Amino acid sequence: MAPLMQAYPRDEELLLKLEYLPKQNPVLSIEGIDDAIREAFARTKKQKAGKQLEVPKEPEELAELCLKHLRERSDPIVSPFFFSQMKVEDVFDMDAISHEMQRQRMKIGVFYQYLMIELMKRNAKLTNSNFVQAFDGAKEGDAVADIRTPKFSDQTGLRLYMSIKKSEDTVGGQDIGGVIRRIEKVAKDDKNLTSPYLCVIAIGTPAKGKIKQYESGRYMRKTKDGNPYSFNCEIWLPEFIFPYVTGQSPILVYKESMKLVKEYLPFYTLDENIRKEAASILGNKLRQLGIADENGDIDIDKFFDYVVKEA
Repeated sequence: MAPLMQAYPRDEELLLKLEYLPKQNPVLSIEGIDDAIREAFARTKKQKAGKQLEVPKEPEELAELCLKHLRERSDPIVSPFFFSQMKVEDVFDMDAISHEMQRQRMKIGVFYQYLMIELMKRNAKLTNSNFVQAFDGAKEGDAVADIRTPKFSDQTGLRLYMSIKKSEDTVGGQDIGGVIRRIEKVAKDDKNLTSPYLCVIAIGTPAKGKIKQYESGRYMRKTKDGNPYSFNCEIWLPEFIFPYVTGQSPILVYKESMKLVKEYLPFYTLDENIRKEAASILGNKLRQLGIADENGDIDIDKFFDYVVKEA
């Protein structure tokens, strides 16, 4: 049975009318935003159980991780050819730095999930807040929030069921229908729900780097035949959700986060001393394996044999 269309005032696009979703005023202070950013970064570095995640940062660890990448993630055609054209001292930079960047990209995706939750929690403490309360959902990346809707005739407010994503690409293609169905099922199954609900897929970063106006930062995703996947689910882009939650622009939130990222997500492979020592260790290991000779040249066939073996 399809979910019933929720009863709240809608515009011609069937979105909740914008007048019920004003920008947060008064704004969340810079101090409050920074506090949320710090907590989001801190949560990003922990496992679900709260234990601190261990990350490779010593030269020996990074060199061993690089060896593992070369063995398990190399393409058997292009990788031997690519690495055979460089000196062994350059292998660490080409492999380890890009992989550390990928690890940090994954963590920053989780960061956006926690950031949105932490910002909403702090918003709920404001006088004249848009939010009554906000808390983590049952699944990672989900959140639940009760919001005030000024001018709503029955004053019941709304409950938001949110799935927080780093970018629109995260929910592209066929996956979008599944995400919407799942989050709306959470709403339908909530026995404590006493108000209309709105499902939201909140996006942390701007599409193609462009931030539009607040008024155009919401839409419904539609199927190929032009019908919404759900009449009760909206996509909220950063140009809408950050001002709605904080009263501040997404640019301000990004810049405040950028000031603090080094403290929580450092790039060890870019540290000059670590990088130099790890490259030397890796070079010696590749020589010991016979992949590189004493002159630092990499043998294409030996590299191939390292990354491709018959079981």
